Order: sequence, then C-alpha cells, then structure tokens
Amino acid sequence: MFDARRLITFRSWLNSLSLNQKLSVVGGVVLFLVGLLSDPWVVKVPSLIAASAAVAYLAVTIRHRIRSEREDESQSPTTEEHNPQMKRLVFDDFQDADRPYRVEFVEKKSTASVQERPEVLLAKKNPMSKHSEEPYEFQMSDFFDMDEDVFKRETGPRSEFNFLIKKVLSVVKEVNFAHTVALFWVNTEKKQLVLENFVSDSKLFTTQRRREIGLDLVSQVAATGKPKLLTNVNAASQADVLTYYDGPESVKTFIGVPIFYSRGPVQPRDPVAVLAVDCLSEDAYGSETLGLLGQFTKLISALIRSYTDKYDLVMDSEVLRSISRIREQLKIEFTAYNAVRSLAEETSRLIPWDYISIVLYDETRKAWSIQLVMNRMNDPYVAVGNEVDPHESLVGMVLQSSIPKIIDNIQALGASRFYRAERCDSRGSLLVMPINSLNRCYGALVVESKDIKTYSDSDVKLMQKVVEPASWGLEILSLNEVTNNFVMLDEATGVATQRYFLGRVQEEVQRANDFSSEISIVMISIDNVNDYIVRYGKEGFEFVLQNVSRMIKSCIRPYDLVGRFDHNRFAVMLVNTTPNEASLWSEKLRKNVASNVINVEQQSFSVTISVGVSGATGETNDLELLENADRVLRKAIEAGGNIVRVF
Repeated sequence: MFDARRLITFRSWLNSLSLNQKLSVVGGVVLFLVGLLSDPWVVKVPSLIAASAAVAYLAVTIRHRIRSEREDESQSPTTEEHNPQMKRLVFDDFQDADRPYRVEFVEKKSTASVQERPEVLLAKKNPMSKHSEEPYEFQMSDFFDMDEDVFKRETGPRSEFNFLIKKVLSVVKEVNFAHTVALFWVNTEKKQLVLENFVSDSKLFTTQRRREIGLDLVSQVAATGKPKLLTNVNAASQADVLTYYDGPESVKTFIGVPIFYSRGPVQPRDPVAVLAVDCLSEDAYGSETLGLLGQFTKLISALIRSYTDKYDLVMDSEVLRSISRIREQLKIEFTAYNAVRSLAEETSRLIPWDYISIVLYDETRKAWSIQLVMNRMNDPYVAVGNEVDPHESLVGMVLQSSIPKIIDNIQALGASRFYRAERCDSRGSLLVMPINSLNRCYGALVVESKDIKTYSDSDVKLMQKVVEPASWGLEILSLNEVTNNFVMLDEATGVATQRYFLGRVQEEVQRANDFSSEISIVMISIDNVNDYIVRYGKEGFEFVLQNVSRMIKSCIRPYDLVGRFDHNRFAVMLVNTTPNEASLWSEKLRKNVASNVINVEQQSFSVTISVGVSGATGETNDLELLENADRVLRKAIEAGGNIVRVF
C-alpha cells in the first residue's frame, strides 16, 4: 500500500532544496543511470564519478544548512533578554521566489544603553539598503529654522510676512504633492498681478514679478473671484493658460483659489490675492482639494491682516521719525535750501526712487527753477538751476493746480516733465507732489522710478504727511522775508537788514558815480561757524554774532553802514574810502576781533573772521561791487580764514 505521508515528506524535503541543490539531484540521478546502463568503461566510470560528486555536493550543502538552523535554535528569547548585545531578526521579503527565505541577525543595543541617552533615536530606513537600518538622531534644525534672519535679529513686518508665506506655500506643496505653488497679489487699480512668493520644482518659473491681468488661469481667478480647476492641461495651450512659466512644463492639473481680505465688517467683493497650485499628474485634484485649499486661504488672509496692521504702525512711526528729523535740521539752519534738502532725504527713505528733484520759485529770476536733484542712476537727467516751463510741462501743471499727479508710464506722457529740452529716460513712472500751504504753492517734489506703475494713492497720502513740515518751514521763511522788507534793523544783531543795506548801497554807488567819489564794500564772514553751532548751540552762536556786530559798529563812522548779509556774514559800506584805506581798516578790525575774548556758558574763547574788500571804479554798479567783494571773501575763506583779501 502506498504511503501518502512519505510522499508529502519527500515533496517537502524536495521543496526545501535550493535551485542548485535540485539541479545536483537531477544531474546525479541521470549520471548514475547512464553509468549503470553503459557498457564501455570510458562512459561508465566518469558518469559514476560525476554522480558521486553531485551526491557529495548535496550532502555538504544540507549539512551546512542544518548547522545554521541549530545555531538559530540556540538563540532563545529568554537568553536574549539577558544578553547585553541584543540581536533582532530581519526578514528579507525581496528574495527570489524560487529560493528559501533567508533570515539574518542585526546587532541591537540593549535597553539600558538606550535609557542612558537623553536623545530620541529613530531607525531611519534607507530604500537602497535592505538588510540594515541606521539610527538617526534628531537635531534642533529639524524643528527650528536656525539660519533665518527673522530669528537672528529684529526685522520688519515685510520680512516676517515673506518668511511665513514661504512656509505656508511649502506646506501646501507637500500636502498636495504639487509641482509649483505660488501666491500672486491682485492690484485692481493698475490691473496687475504681482508675484509675492513661490515654491517650485521647476527651473523655468518666471523671474518677472509684475504682469498684466489677461486671459490666463490666474488672471481668471483674479477677475472673477471664483476658484478655477483644470484636470487636464493641454500642452499646446500651456504657454497661454500658465504664464508663470518661461518655457514648456509637463503640468497636467491646475487649481487656483482666490484670497479675500477686509478690515471692516463689509464683505469683500474682489480678491486681494490668488493661490495657484499645479501638478504633473492628470486628475490630481478635485473638490476635496478645493476644501483643503480653502483652509489655507483663510490662514493667509489672517496673516495679511496681521501684516497690514503691523506695517501701518511701522510706517506711521517712520513718518514721525522723518518729520522729527526735518524739524531738527531746520533748528540747526533755518533756510529754504536746508528745508528742501531734508525733504528729499526723507523721501528717499520712505518710497522707491531713482531720481528726486525739488522745484522752487526763484525770486531773482522770477521763474520756477530746479533747486535740488538726487540722481541714484548717474545717467543724464535735469540739472540744478534749469527753469521749468510753467505751461507745457507736467510739473508746471501741478504747480498751477496744487494737485498731486501720478504717471504710471512716462512713455504715455504727452508733455515733458520739466521743459522741452530735457534729456531724461522715457521709461518708468513718476510722482509729483505740490509743496503748498493753505494760501500759496511754494514748489513741487518730483520722485521718479525706472519701473512702471511704481506709485499708488497710498504713496501720495504718505508723502503728504512728510511734505507738510517742509511747507510750513517755507511758509515761515516767506513771512519772515515779508516782515524784513518793512524792517530796517536785524533783531538779533541790531545792524541793518539785508534788504535795507542793498537799497542804501544802490543809492551810494549811484552818488559816487555822479560825483566821482570813492566807495568800498567790506564783506565779513565768521570762520568755522558749524563748530560754534555744534559746541554752543544756536543761542551761543547768536551771542557770537552780537559780539562781532558790536565790534564792527564801534569801528565805523556815523555815515558808514553795516548790515547783516546772511546768517553768518556782515557787509560794511565805507563811504569816500579807497580800497587801500578799506584794506587797512579791515586788517585793524580783524586783529581786534581775534584778540577779543567771548564768554559763553562759563567757557572763554575767541573767534576769527575772513574779510573781502572791493572798491568801485569808474561806472561800477552796485551788483558788481557786491559780487567782487563776495568773490574775494570766498578766496580768503579757501586760504584758511583769518585773512583780508582785496579785489
């Protein structure tokens, strides 16, 4: 009777053999039969020898396997618990199906050694390695951005917002297995999309930050305020529907959702931004993706609210600091040039610019002229002193209307900026701010950028706050000038005012020409004025002016005249005096001033003066006489001061 159990045992034994062992069994049986049935000894002997070798190979391999199995059985669970060098089994399920499964031992650290370490260890799997697992130790950099500037030092709200938006876009990309995630601002006034930030695996993502709202998918979401889902992007039309790539990409799925924002209780109608997500697989996104992105848009909207409030506070503080700096500069030197220079410097801190210029009315030329120019590009632009066309230029129209003007694209400007013959680049955008008070326009602030559509209504409101203190300063200077026209004596020094002095010089020069008499003008300047202002303040410097003016008045005759020419210069008119006589008089005055001791705030010091002398010759008019005296005075100052020069 046939025993089925023996057949099963034989089959299980046969299945436990490897492929090489099976081949050796078959080969040995065949060779044994050939050797048994063959008559020639040349065939019989080699066949039997080869069959014996196959049997020997089979016996050796089976013995090696049995020895390995016995060693495995000797490692019991109870002994493993007490073994300090613990081992664990690794089952390789990537083996060939026709081979017996193989089990290997991997060294494992004991529990005690793990408890002694405070760090958390994780077996990090490497897909390239099947039989080993290396421990991975978490670092602080896995949970904290140590190299980010927002954590190293204090940064503005703009940097913080960019950092947070970048992190949100990275999370959106990982959650949705996206190829590109980008955030675009929607500028409804200028009909533009402005790229804020993006995360992409593509090297063809656009470098263009601004683009016009058109017919592409992102523009459609911005225009309609509704999400857009495209499950199969046509490769032929990709350049038209996905304009944020500079070349062809194998994008198959696109989804765009609007982002809304409102400060008040009024429900917003137009989106402020668009979140665009695309993928390389077809039908990758659906309605569940829209719901997920809706949660992210709410988060981004909350970040926008926080950023906007913080940015407004920062800008208000910057404006207050700018106003304070303008006032401090006017305290040091209360002049029209200092007012417009401070205004230009603060403008450069608050808004983007490539050129800044200021136009004021020139009383001597009776025309609007450019008083200050800041050119960051160092290319051809308008120059200081050029007159402005009041009727055929953009600045002239703003001066007449006293209404701010924004030009988004200068190429579309029909008129010139300042005058027809100007040599300026025709690209970029322009902002013109009038500098005016309630009753009068004193000039205009012109800010220009190389980029189109740079300025907005918010920039106008911002600059109006900064222009106000400068216009107040020009208003006070104008009122002081009107007042001085009706005053003969300077209040601070007690000498004649500039206007009265110039009027008297004109009369005396005319008289000297008519009667062929001599007249000389002596121009006096105090050396190192800024040092005295810094050391003793404005009041201390006024005390110095009073001492110098008192010494000058004590040296002149009753029919001579001394006047204050500007904030640190005096002018003396010596009647019936030749230039040589005026030079001797000036040298005596210089020595007296240098030897005089002045006491300010319990400190004693002396000052020096530089003197320029000019005399009328022939038909010299009053303007030439004053210009000659001013010219030689500048030469005396350039020579180091404390000297008298004669024209």
